[in-house]
Amino acid sequence: MGNTENRFFRKAVIPINSVGADTVRRLKLVFDMFGLAYDTVVGLFTQSGRRHISLQQIINQVLFTGVDALIIVGLIALSCGITIGVQAATNMTEIGASEYFGTIMVISVVRELGPFFTSLVVIGRSGAALAAYIGNMKVTKEIAALEVMGVNLNHFLVMPAFLGMIISLVCLKIYFDIIAIIGGLFIAKLLVNAPYLALVQEVFNAVEVVDILVSTIKCLLFGAVIAVVSCYHGMHVSNIRFVPRAVFKAVVGSIVVTIIMNVVITVGFYAFRNTAG
Repeated sequence: MGNTENRFFRKAVIPINSVGADTVRRLKLVFDMFGLAYDTVVGLFTQSGRRHISLQQIINQVLFTGVDALIIVGLIALSCGITIGVQAATNMTEIGASEYFGTIMVISVVRELGPFFTSLVVIGRSGAALAAYIGNMKVTKEIAALEVMGVNLNHFLVMPAFLGMIISLVCLKIYFDIIAIIGGLFIAKLLVNAPYLALVQEVFNAVEVVDILVSTIKCLLFGAVIAVVSCYHGMHVSNIRFVPRAVFKAVVGSIVVTIIMNVVITVGFYAFRNTAG
């Protein structure tokens, strides 16, 4: 009887221990990423950190993350703008609320879909590539060689990716907004045969400073998250077989954090606006 109870107790305790160990491991992961983000941001505001940042690496990151993604971002933006334009033009005309077409385009594209869809493209392309690049450097002992030479890895690897991701994401988001709004206006013109200049005027009248501010904040935070998460997982690869796993963790982790931050910023914005109003 006693042996049966002991076996039952061990079977009940082992899963609890594994859950506790997994929780501790995840918390340590979060704290380590916060530490990496903190060191990166602080390094950007120190003279030694700025002196060791490679401008060429920042340019290369912007070229790969921003310029090379223009086609895919443009296609997604155009399809998104056309879809929203079709729904807004047809449905709002039926209920007699066509004057809110510009507001719908601004809220859906500029404030919400622009930063989020752009960040997904950057995660799938540049975040994955960055994690694989740094992971291969770790496996081939390049990172160890840099450490032996006294090179600060945060200044040499993380900061250029950090700045390049943020700059690229902000520029891609502006590009996304322009293409999506043009596509929405074009399809609305075809469906409801409204004066094109009137539709453009509605959009410009609907744009507020707070819309640009919120979307820019999202891009800054999303770019920082993608860079930090990708660099962290790339630098913690142990052997060549774990490089694909690091890429997977970087992509999934960036998407999860981006979604959470997007929801928090949106809910916080509307809560603050309702309270202030």
